[in-house]
Amino acid sequence: MLALATPRLASAQQERPSVHPELRLDAFAARPNAAQLGAGAQLPLGYYARFGIVAAGGVREANDDVGGSARVDAIMRYMLDPFREARWGLSAGAGVSVRWDEGYGWRPYLALVIDLEGGRPRTTGWSPALQLGLGGGVRFGIGLRRGTRGFR
Repeated sequence: MLALATPRLASAQQERPSVHPELRLDAFAARPNAAQLGAGAQLPLGYYARFGIVAAGGVREANDDVGGSARVDAIMRYMLDPFREARWGLSAGAGVSVRWDEGYGWRPYLALVIDLEGGRPRTTGWSPALQLGLGGGVRFGIGLRRGTRGFR
C-alpha cells in the first residue's frame, strides 16, 4: 500500500536524450567545390527530432584556383530509430546553411539531408554517420556522433 502512495519513475522514464557532440568531414560538389572539417552538436527536441548546429572550415576549388571555405548549418532531423533498436538508423532533415567561400562571399542555402547513423543497439559511445544532401551543392559527409545509452 505504501508503494502506491509514493510512485517513482522507472529508469527508462527518467532517461532523456542528451546533447550529442559531433565531428564531421564534408565534401561539396558545386561551384565552387569544397572540402570541410567541422564540429557541432545535436540537440534533442523530444525523442524523434534532433536539431543540429555545425560550424566547419576548409578549402574550396574553382577553375584551378584554391581558397578558403567555411559554413554554419542549422538542420532539424526526424529520426526513424531514436532508441537504437537497430544497428543503423535513418533520418531525414531540412534547415539552412550559410556558406562562405573566398572570392564568392557569404551565401545562404536551403539544406535537405538524409542521414544513416550506425552504432550497436542500446550502447553508448561514438557512432559513425553518413550524410547525403543538397545545400550549397550536392553534399556528402561522414561524421562521428556521441550517443547516450539507448538513444541516437
